[in-house]
Amino acid sequence: MRTIHLAITDFALPVPRTGSIETHSGYGPLPQTGQELHLLIQRERHAQYTEFQSEVAVSHTFQTAKNRFVVSGRMDGFYARLKPRIEEIKTTFNADELAKRLSQNENHPYRLQLQTYAYLHWLKTDKIAETVLHVVSSRTGDGVDVEIPFSPVQYEEWLYFRLAELDQEVEELEKRQARRARVAAGFQFPFNVPRSGQIELIDTIEKGMVDNKFMLLQAPTGLGKTAGVLYPTLKQAMERGQKVIYVTPKNSQHAVAEDAVKRCQSTGAKIKSVTIHAKSKMCFKNETICNPTYCEFARDYYTKVDRDKVKAKLAKKKRLTAKVFRKVAEEHEVCPFELQMEMAEHADVVICDYNYVFSPRNVLGRIAEDKIHRKKTKPNLIIDEAHNLYARAMDYFSSMISAAELNRWREEIQRLPRAFAGNVERALDSAIRTIESCVPPDSHGPTKVTVEPERFLLLEAELRSILTQYLESDVELQPRDVVLRLCDRWSEFTAAIQLEGPQFFTTVKPHPTGATLKVTCCDASEQLKESYKSFQQVIGFSATMKPFDYYQKLSGLPEGKTLVAEFESPFPPEHRKLLIIPQVSTKFSARERNYGKISEAIERILALKPGNYFVFFPSFDFMEKVYRLVELPPFQMLKQERDMKLSVVKEYLGLLEKADRPTVIFAVQGGVFAEGVDYPGNMLIGALIVGPALPSFDLEREILREYYEKNYGNGFDYAYTYPAMAKVVQSAGRVIRSPTDRGLVVLLDQRFVQESYVKTMPSDWHRGSVSNLLSQSLLSDIETFWDQHES
Repeated sequence: MRTIHLAITDFALPVPRTGSIETHSGYGPLPQTGQELHLLIQRERHAQYTEFQSEVAVSHTFQTAKNRFVVSGRMDGFYARLKPRIEEIKTTFNADELAKRLSQNENHPYRLQLQTYAYLHWLKTDKIAETVLHVVSSRTGDGVDVEIPFSPVQYEEWLYFRLAELDQEVEELEKRQARRARVAAGFQFPFNVPRSGQIELIDTIEKGMVDNKFMLLQAPTGLGKTAGVLYPTLKQAMERGQKVIYVTPKNSQHAVAEDAVKRCQSTGAKIKSVTIHAKSKMCFKNETICNPTYCEFARDYYTKVDRDKVKAKLAKKKRLTAKVFRKVAEEHEVCPFELQMEMAEHADVVICDYNYVFSPRNVLGRIAEDKIHRKKTKPNLIIDEAHNLYARAMDYFSSMISAAELNRWREEIQRLPRAFAGNVERALDSAIRTIESCVPPDSHGPTKVTVEPERFLLLEAELRSILTQYLESDVELQPRDVVLRLCDRWSEFTAAIQLEGPQFFTTVKPHPTGATLKVTCCDASEQLKESYKSFQQVIGFSATMKPFDYYQKLSGLPEGKTLVAEFESPFPPEHRKLLIIPQVSTKFSARERNYGKISEAIERILALKPGNYFVFFPSFDFMEKVYRLVELPPFQMLKQERDMKLSVVKEYLGLLEKADRPTVIFAVQGGVFAEGVDYPGNMLIGALIVGPALPSFDLEREILREYYEKNYGNGFDYAYTYPAMAKVVQSAGRVIRSPTDRGLVVLLDQRFVQESYVKTMPSDWHRGSVSNLLSQSLLSDIETFWDQHES
């Protein structure tokens, strides 16, 4: 007989599911707001009532013919009286509104949770307790008591159906695990002939999986690393009955993982996959407000999904894409985004963006865990383009707010209905004053400051009150509604200003049009470590993972338990010519003297072989200066713009693909052309990389450097060198993408021969010595390379 442990919040659910999508639906994790208020109430109760006890642990084992369900939880408050009293505290913005709903809805999960505590107490003591939900306003602190009737007989009527439902869920989970094991037994690599290096990559991952290691892997472009990582990870995960979650830094990169899954499915493997798309892209409404009053797709969502057997229909499909979810959701008038989240539990592979796993408001618990057999079914995590992870995670826990930007919204606010315009504009004025008050006297530049969060919290409560009235009115919300923008921006910043620890600092930048206040996280490794606890194993991979200790530390991967490995290009080394021109300096102080040298080098190198090239620069300003000097009559010269529309990007790519005229595109490192784009064949034959794109030298970056120096002993490289070289390696990786490609990569800057820069380079670039990338007759060597290519 199986023993399954369940929290009361997972156990006490309506049968069948009913209700709408909203903050206090009772499904999923509780809202994180109001924890301090929750504790304050418990302290007050202790002071007022000697018989009051808080966080009282209760547990009971329910046994069926098939399973034992160990249900446990903690009562917020228990009064040890002749007539015992059990109290659950719920914190919300509008206490009266939630209290009304709880009084009317007999099947609300909050009521069932409270009644479960009462039932477990009755089983233990044979005493029927009074049961009350104490609903508290986070805005005013006022509380409302909702007395909930409890009858053991009525409770057992619900309990009978819930235990039967849980038996069914256990059976379905075990069928899912058995199916995964069967698929794994016959799971074949999706390509007939693995590329050179793929076999070594697969073997390394298989060994790491067996040894229960986390992994950080550098595999070059063209190795076929997506399939090479996904196949062994998924095979071993399914042997253990587990799923794989595959995360990418951008939604646009989902396609590569989806293609790898399709190829695995084409071998006959019955793998089920779900791709989770951003809520803003899935939502049918003008604004993504999950509120049953505003959104008919949120209204009665759980009722409609259960009534129409929507999940059963979706479960029959192998690949669940955005198109499938939107079609089914529209047919049944339910939320397509929420359907994605619910079906993730049943998938073997879940493909999604980093933020679903790592951001402060992540949904990791929903896509990662099975509610039953949690420890046995922990999923495995694959992190694509893992060199991006640490910086993205730092951004998740950073936030910025600008008085100048808020002031620009004033005109939109003045166009609001008269009933709201005055209150919103007064709140806007208060927000701007609060930001400006953080500027120290006589401050003329960016300054590190200490900010007390109280004023921000007070204004957030006021804005929430305005927002509640606004949403309850008959105002028709438009895309990018200014009231929603103001409330969301202030709430996000208020959350960031409350973060504590040496890895967080706040800076203010005064300006005549309005100050900017910024909270910066300079190290999110501890937050990442917390996320990893939900996974059996973690595999991060990229073409840019050196130095390994830098990425391992900032990504929060455990020392001693992380396997690191580098794999060389599968293509013959003679297919690529890689050279350094150290006679050029791109340091800011030397740029003016080197513009001519750089433009001349570009002209002479590209003249040797007409074709398609990129020249990648550290910044737009640098690029513009050189672009004006270069003359290449046979070439079509294009350049990347600062805010380039996607349609123009596609137009440029189309010109490269057409390849009917030699084309050179001047672009920036780290931009839309430098990462995550393939240029196979003659679409690109060379890239010139002008200097490392070191981050700007400013107050914020210097505080980062000081933090890294103190904590990791390598401040300058951590703050400047390594982030810059990641962009260089990514830019260089655009050139050779297939076994038939031939290409030239030239790095222009004297710093590229320095040790701290060389140690970031893939080993197959220099074969052990950077001197192998230097030439006494550079143009002659390049000409010889192209001649050999022609022959």
